Amino acid sequence: MTLKVFIRKAKNSPLRLKVLLCWYLQTIARFSPLFSFLGLRPFLWKLCGCKLGKNVSIGWDVYFDVGNAKLITVEDDVWIASRALLLCHRRDMSIYYKNERYKEVPHLQLPIVLKKGCCVSMGAIVMPGVTIGEGAVVGAGALVTKDVPAWTIVAGCPAKVIKELKKRNE
Repeated sequence: MTLKVFIRKAKNSPLRLKVLLCWYLQTIARFSPLFSFLGLRPFLWKLCGCKLGKNVSIGWDVYFDVGNAKLITVEDDVWIASRALLLCHRRDMSIYYKNERYKEVPHLQLPIVLKKGCCVSMGAIVMPGVTIGEGAVVGAGALVTKDVPAWTIVAGCPAKVIKELKKRNE
């Protein structure tokens, strides 16, 4: 493809160009040591359309759904550990039937909300439409398919509540 053709196609599809730019920024944010040391990953996520609060920490190689970044809300003091995965779209399996093409099943685009002070541990996968409650901890490698209550620890595949956190006795 010649450069002229590429430029013409880019002008005709500004949404695709934006997604491509956001994908590129996400790739830089995921792997660049410079962004790790300077703490600039949240800044790049905001450029892509994510809504982020204050003091958000994002580890290495965290993937988010670039095309649906506007559906991701991360509140204050959230920690997202390395290799976590935040997905905002999935196929609508309620309308998928025998002898039909899977590729023709439309996507559902649902928001993800990470409430204040929660933690998504290494390798955890957060599926579309999930809200992780305030102060909740998602264990390493967990598959979160349903909302997580505030001040709980969830783990497993699918994630289940394994502990409810209590107030410290002083």
